[in-house]
Amino acid sequence: MTTTAERAKILASHCQKTSYEDLLGSFSAENINDWIISELGDARILDSYVFLHTSKQKTKAVPHGPILHILSGNTEHAGHQSLLRGLIIGAENIIKLPSNGLPALELWIESLPPALTDLITVTSELTDEIFHSAKTVIAIGADSSMEKIQERISPQQRFIPHGHKLSIGLINKPTLQAAKLTVQDACAFNQQGCLSLHSIYVKQNARDFLPMLADAMAEYENNNPRGEISLSESGAISNLRETVRYAASNDPENTALIHSDGNTHWTAIYTSSPTLSPSTLNRVITVQPWPEEFSTLGSERQFLSTIAMEPELIKENTHLDVPRICALGKSQQPPLDWHHDGFQPLASLVRWQDIQL
Repeated sequence: MTTTAERAKILASHCQKTSYEDLLGSFSAENINDWIISELGDARILDSYVFLHTSKQKTKAVPHGPILHILSGNTEHAGHQSLLRGLIIGAENIIKLPSNGLPALELWIESLPPALTDLITVTSELTDEIFHSAKTVIAIGADSSMEKIQERISPQQRFIPHGHKLSIGLINKPTLQAAKLTVQDACAFNQQGCLSLHSIYVKQNARDFLPMLADAMAEYENNNPRGEISLSESGAISNLRETVRYAASNDPENTALIHSDGNTHWTAIYTSSPTLSPSTLNRVITVQPWPEEFSTLGSERQFLSTIAMEPELIKENTHLDVPRICALGKSQQPPLDWHHDGFQPLASLVRWQDIQL
């Protein structure tokens, strides 16, 4: 059985050696130690009973495991992060892979030292026995999947759902630099994750941002090809383009479209409406004017994960009801200890044992 300090050293060293910084970020054992202190109060609390603050009782944090991680095929980075948290606290982890598997995660698990692979069980089938053996269930995927899982949860199980989420950007006025940062935030992972921007909102002269965004998307595609997508995904983009094209022909002042020629590799849309609509994904970005009232974004605002904005706009927008606000260009680079969907990533995975003296 490893100690917390030993696991931190193993994980930090292993992630550096295996070049998984794009999925897990760059961190050290000291970073993990500081993270544990910030959430659990003491770096030793997973290994022994300690006095916290002025309490007259000793307390220990115990992994609320086994932890079942039900993963989605389009958000592999989220699966890596979820497993990392379970390993940090020393829990037993059950990984339920999607039907098509997660090759990068599977290779990463296989390359871990035995001290950590002993804490991981990988399965492609979610039987009742496996499901009900878990004390904590973490699920990543569509809301329909979250509802089905919720129906199976017993009163003794803790459920942490990560369902439908999307992110947006906010800039003051059109600039080439803002266009490049927007594309970086939106096109990484082909918009498959909750931190991917679907729309970019512009406070001044929003329509002028469309050609800048299109140029930046074309440049990004040249340097970072999107790759192949399914016929249905490509068809969804084509159908959207035709819908927007028709709207633009009837109302060119309020709708516009620029896209890659001869393929569906990237699509930039302008609409004068501030209402937020989810992208069809795979590098489809909408430019919209920022409204005076946040509520004007419509019902989709309840699903916002992150708003990436120019740094000078952050101070005046901290009142917005979203789990995370970050600088434009950093939406896909959350810190190690970020609160995914507002949950404490480590504290939500433990239970507490007290000794009163």
